[in-house]
Amino acid sequence: MERYKVTGEELRNFYQAETNLSKVFEDIENDLRDTNAVVCRFIVNGMEIKESDEKRFGSVSLNDVETLEYMTENSNDLVLDVLRAWIDSLPELMGKTENLSKRMRAQGLSGLLKPIHDLVSNCEYLIDSVMSLKVLVGDRYLVASPVNWAVAEEQSKKTVTEALGAMENKDFVLLADVLEYDLNNVLQMWKEHLQYLEKALNGDINGSNFKSEQDRSNPVGWKRIAN
Repeated sequence: MERYKVTGEELRNFYQAETNLSKVFEDIENDLRDTNAVVCRFIVNGMEIKESDEKRFGSVSLNDVETLEYMTENSNDLVLDVLRAWIDSLPELMGKTENLSKRMRAQGLSGLLKPIHDLVSNCEYLIDSVMSLKVLVGDRYLVASPVNWAVAEEQSKKTVTEALGAMENKDFVLLADVLEYDLNNVLQMWKEHLQYLEKALNGDINGSNFKSEQDRSNPVGWKRIAN
């Protein structure tokens, strides 16, 4: 994690004194995006700003700013953490899917509604999570992945919708089919895709390295300080 600090005077020399902090926040975040980094937190006049308060503090004029600090983290590291967590949990999720489909064929929905609901909820969370990765990673790896991202995304949403519909209609035959075939296929697609992304982000695939630390410039030229 890196930490940067700039004085209000430096900001006013760089911008107009009447400029709002929201403009500074936006410029910093845009500049960091080019170096594969994200802002973890802003600190204004020594006070840490929560994400929910950024909009309110964004209206503050630079005339009222004595110091601005911000802490950053490499988005590559954040993405890798999420990837590894899902790669580790997907085999268990796939095993539960297969087990539940077999139990449904043997006993129907009796006693299985909650575990099935939990399974579908976990799959919905997986989809939301990998969609957020798409924003951070961009298109630079997606086009070369062995799995078509758009197809996986569309199939995932369709499968979850079918599973929820079958649950609502208490159609355990259809639900068992969706879990055993469609959902497991979707999970397998994401497993392969996320494994590819992990290798790409680690530089294990030719031509997939991010910019080196030496190629990165300090956001907006502000001074880097020790944590």
